[in-house]
Amino acid sequence: MLKDLLEAHLYCTFPKVENKVLNLNEVTKSGSFSLVDPKACTGCKFVCSEEPSEREQLKITSTKPVNIVNIEQVFSYIKEDVGEICDYMLDGADSTMLVEMTCSTTEYVKCKRPKARGQLYNTLEKLFTCPPVRTHIEKHALRYVIFSWKETFPDDAEMDDAEKSMIGMTMLADAVYSPDNESKFDFGFKMKEIRFPHALVI
Repeated sequence: MLKDLLEAHLYCTFPKVENKVLNLNEVTKSGSFSLVDPKACTGCKFVCSEEPSEREQLKITSTKPVNIVNIEQVFSYIKEDVGEICDYMLDGADSTMLVEMTCSTTEYVKCKRPKARGQLYNTLEKLFTCPPVRTHIEKHALRYVIFSWKETFPDDAEMDDAEKSMIGMTMLADAVYSPDNESKFDFGFKMKEIRFPHALVI
C-alpha cells in the first residue's frame, strides 16, 4: 500500500520532525468517487461553501482500487521546507497520478495553470529523490499529473442555477479543451487538465 511505502522509505531520504509519530491517512476507493481540497474550502466565500455536497472539485471513475494519500500530510512530517506541493497522490495497480485542484473563475484560471505545474513538478522532484518510491512509480505504465479546476461564482452573482449550468456547458464545449487531451510532462509523466464536472477516468 502507498502508506506503507512512503512511511518505510520517504523519511529516510527526508528526515522527519523529531518526536512526531508517523501515521499517514490512506483511503482506497473504486467506482465513482470525488476529491475535495479541504484547505481550499476554508474561508471560501463562494456559493458552494454553504453546501458540503457541492464542494467536490474532481470526479473520478476507476474500475480498479486506487490508494489515495493527501500529499500535504505526507510532507508535513518532514523537517525541512519542501516548497509548494500538490494536493493528492493516487496509486493504482498500474497507475500513479498526482493531482492539484483549484476553484477559479474562467478569467483567473490561466494564472493558476503555471502555479499548478510548478507544484506538481516540485512534488515529483521530491518523490523521485527517494529511490524506492521512484522505482515503485516507474513500474507503472500510466503516469499522469492532473490539474483540475472547478468554476466558481461569487455569492452576489445575479444568476440562477440554470444560468450557471449553461455557463458551465459553454465552457466545456470549448473545442480546444477535452478531458482526453494530454501533453508531455517531466519525469516520464503526462499531464491532463480536467474541468469539473468532467471526470478523471483511470
